[in-house]
Amino acid sequence: MDNKELKSDISLQKKKSELRTELHKKGSLKNGAVNDYDHYAYFSESQYKELFNELFSQHGLEFKCSEESREMFDGTDSQPFGVMVVVACTIIDKDTGIEETSYHTGIAIDRGDKAIYKAKTGALKSFFANTFWVATHDDPEIEDEHKAKVVRKAPAGSITKGQLAMLKSLFKDSKDELKEIMKNYNKKKIEELTVSEASEIIDNKKGNNENE
Repeated sequence: MDNKELKSDISLQKKKSELRTELHKKGSLKNGAVNDYDHYAYFSESQYKELFNELFSQHGLEFKCSEESREMFDGTDSQPFGVMVVVACTIIDKDTGIEETSYHTGIAIDRGDKAIYKAKTGALKSFFANTFWVATHDDPEIEDEHKAKVVRKAPAGSITKGQLAMLKSLFKDSKDELKEIMKNYNKKKIEELTVSEASEIIDNKKGNNENE
């Protein structure tokens, strides 16, 4: 990297740092949408887009993303459609033109044809959360006013429904193999895995399948 490229990269990293600082001042972001089926609140895609359109504009940055790969898999009986997508997310410094690209995975299951959309949204949220350290307001308990009951959410970082379905699909003919792998994580049940642990197992299994 020559001096010009180095200065350009420093400019981009400085803008990202300034954006993180401004985002930190906003504090924990309040979830603005509710899933009516599973009854939980979440920080929606539209909230992410509205927030970062404003921040990117203020700090001279542009953003683009594209789908790199897509893999369908069998979900659960109640949500039979599963998909895993990988998206390329690119930040562009408008002053220098330098780009920075990272790749993020989204996994989702659905009762209908929304699995792909949900997976892409998950990957996009992963980019924003991991790149800019977004803190959203997640209550451990959420009251559903319509049904007057409290729904307890899984602990932060727990395996997602999509990852659970993906693991069951990948290891449907090799359950003993999965049990042996889980011993490395000191876990007896799939549900005890964290998001990062599940992702690591999925990536390793997919890589082994491709090499066979």
